[in-house]
Amino acid sequence: MENNDQIAKALSSPDEETRLQGLRELTAGEPLAGLDLIFKAFGDTSWRVRKESIDLFVSMPISRELIGEIIELLHAEENAGLRNAAVEILTRMGRDSVPMLLDQAGCPDHDVRKFIIDILGDIADPAAVPTLIRGLEDDDSNVRAAAAENLGKLKTAEAVPALLKAMHHPDLLLQFTILDALSRIASPVSLSALLPYKNEKLLRKSLIDCLGKAGDASAISELVAALTDPMRNVREAAVLALIESSGRHLEQVKEQLAGCEKGPAAVAVASYLDMAFSDSLKRSSIRILGWLGASDAVEPLLRLLDYESLQQEALAALVDIGAANSQALLASWPAVNGNQRACLAYVLGESHCAESLPLLQQGLCDADPQIVRMSAYALGKIGALQMLPDLVACLHNSCSEVQEAASQALIALGHQFPNETFDALQPLLTHNDPMQRMFAVIVLRELDNPAVLDALSLAIKDAAVEVRRAAVKVFERYDVGEHISSLFLSLTDEDAEVRRTVVEILGHCDDEDALDGLQLALQDEDVWVRSSAVRGLGRIGGEQSLSLVEQALTDSAGLVSIAALETLASLAGAKACPQMVTALDHADEEVVTAAMNLLTHYGPGSWINAYAEKLINHPFWVVRSQIARSAVEVLGASARPLLENRLAVETEEVVRQQLKTLLSELPVN
Repeated sequence: MENNDQIAKALSSPDEETRLQGLRELTAGEPLAGLDLIFKAFGDTSWRVRKESIDLFVSMPISRELIGEIIELLHAEENAGLRNAAVEILTRMGRDSVPMLLDQAGCPDHDVRKFIIDILGDIADPAAVPTLIRGLEDDDSNVRAAAAENLGKLKTAEAVPALLKAMHHPDLLLQFTILDALSRIASPVSLSALLPYKNEKLLRKSLIDCLGKAGDASAISELVAALTDPMRNVREAAVLALIESSGRHLEQVKEQLAGCEKGPAAVAVASYLDMAFSDSLKRSSIRILGWLGASDAVEPLLRLLDYESLQQEALAALVDIGAANSQALLASWPAVNGNQRACLAYVLGESHCAESLPLLQQGLCDADPQIVRMSAYALGKIGALQMLPDLVACLHNSCSEVQEAASQALIALGHQFPNETFDALQPLLTHNDPMQRMFAVIVLRELDNPAVLDALSLAIKDAAVEVRRAAVKVFERYDVGEHISSLFLSLTDEDAEVRRTVVEILGHCDDEDALDGLQLALQDEDVWVRSSAVRGLGRIGGEQSLSLVEQALTDSAGLVSIAALETLASLAGAKACPQMVTALDHADEEVVTAAMNLLTHYGPGSWINAYAEKLINHPFWVVRSQIARSAVEVLGASARPLLENRLAVETEEVVRQQLKTLLSELPVN
């Protein structure tokens, strides 16, 4: 008791630190005996003291039994700190305090009713919804506004009818709060329910925000009209609201924008492209300008292409404009140059604007290679057969990017017009410039034309290696059939890449003669060719393939031996374990590691008993590391002596750490 008297004296001290120390001593002792002192501290002038007392009280088991007493503190109108403490305590108690709060929600004191509604809203218990809805009809304006705000916090769709009904109350604060609550709830609201409030200037922005988040399709016309509202904040809200609404009603938004008076709307929306505005407003404005399809929007959007962060959005908007109003794009061509004209050519292609052919043909002759490149790209997208000669001529351009774009455009045209494209490019196969022959091959091999195989069978014998590399790939798309002899000839090509490509093709074809080609490739000087041949044999399968793969196990190159081991495992499974065990003596540590991996998966545990001691002392640390893992996987706890013995002499830090980790995870016998 004497101690409590000292604590009481400390809590009455004018010094904040002394009062805090008094509370701490109460915490260390018997806080229940000093409950009245804790309640006194709730009303302290210092927020630190109040917080300390609140934390102490909430931690006490008895606190739940005193909820009624805490609610009574809400009536202490002469002490704001005491009321705030009560609000925090009741909120922190959560659903435990809800039943008593609901009982007191009809209290005669309007301040207490507001406190209770705010607390219920912060607790967010659905049981409070009916009480909050009743609060919308309270006699006190602050209580009504609090009820609306907290219904918005709870995002309760069932409250929408009551909120709309409460909008009839001539209380601007309440109406403003209800619009915000409806926005939070985002449950569909018809325009007719909110239209009566459209002319109230103080509500106009909130109304537009609400229609964007909760309005149904009927609200879109109002949002479009608001793009030219006299009030700037309303116009900005309309831009963002239309994007919000487009997530639910995309086609209706596009339709309404396409049908509105585009000029004024485009001017208003384009004003938000300035870098001073937020990214979200700029991006939203760009999208709307695209949907508007207004001519006035093209050049502002083209200027945005200089900003990398907005480039993709601006291009997409320009494509939208082109789809709806191609003349707007065409009219801008003379006014732009450089990068903007190149991008405009790209947009014309993406918009499939057939009317742009004369401009794009002009672009193919431009001095700027980027304009030429994008014009070629666009012509491929549009699919203009009459532009075949112009695109073939672009293959002679000195810029490799232009040549690449022209070849891709020709491929695109070739998918639509294979015969005409073949006729246009076939003469290039005998051109004296190997690059021209190569590009001709690149395009021709993509065509669905039977004559291609015959034409390119000659090209795989071309003097230029780049032509042969391009030509041989044609057989990846066709059944090689009668041309397999040509492929066999390419197995002796001086270029290893050509030979590897042929081996890959043979490994994936169904022709029975392919096996002979793969057998020949096993003798190739290039290890990658030999490895590809081994894997190709695995795909073909059969006894002869199995025999050839077994022979490849003795290849001097570790890469080929690994391919043979893995292929053998796929063909024979556990039956290949003897060969895997033999590979454990290989001089290449990567082969040894691969063999261990396969044996761990396929083999019986006996192999590890025979080889563990040798491999754990292998000169290469990667082998020691792998055998440690394999031993644990195969032997479990029995691997402990092997690992402990190696750890005692291991000098490689990576392996030491691994051994320690593996040992720590093994059960102790």
